[in-house]
Amino acid sequence: MKKRNKYIIGAAILSFAVVVGIGATLAHGPRGSWGKPFSCHHGEDMADFIIWKMDRHVKELNLNQAQSQEYEKLKGEVKAGIAEAMERRREFRGMMRSEMEKENPDLNALANRVKERVNNIPDMVSKHIDLFLRFYNMLDEGQKAQVIEMIRWRMDPAQRQLP
Repeated sequence: MKKRNKYIIGAAILSFAVVVGIGATLAHGPRGSWGKPFSCHHGEDMADFIIWKMDRHVKELNLNQAQSQEYEKLKGEVKAGIAEAMERRREFRGMMRSEMEKENPDLNALANRVKERVNNIPDMVSKHIDLFLRFYNMLDEGQKAQVIEMIRWRMDPAQRQLP
């Protein structure tokens, strides 16, 4: 009987700890690399966050002056693309909200709008891939090897050691 009571108490303590941990995570959110919850990167500073992440990795490549100038142009295109995407997102969310606030929202029309939006995703992704390839193709062979190693490292979690 005592052994059973110990198991019950242990399970209750473990359950309580899990519930408290989940509650704390939901209340405060996991922290991103800027010390903000991950959800904060979907706001106005998202472009700055992405540029900061790019700069952090590109810094390791020691770009020459011509490469740096081209990289600055690419960053401008990335930032403009993100601003455009954020504006489209705001418009889409506004349209969704206004339709859902109606007494009888037309879910068929909403579904068609969502389908249209989803069909545009491949084009958006393709633009970013093209920008990456433009960046990659301007690098010298040593820098390209560094980029390949970064990609391999990112793809293989076994190689990464978290602090």
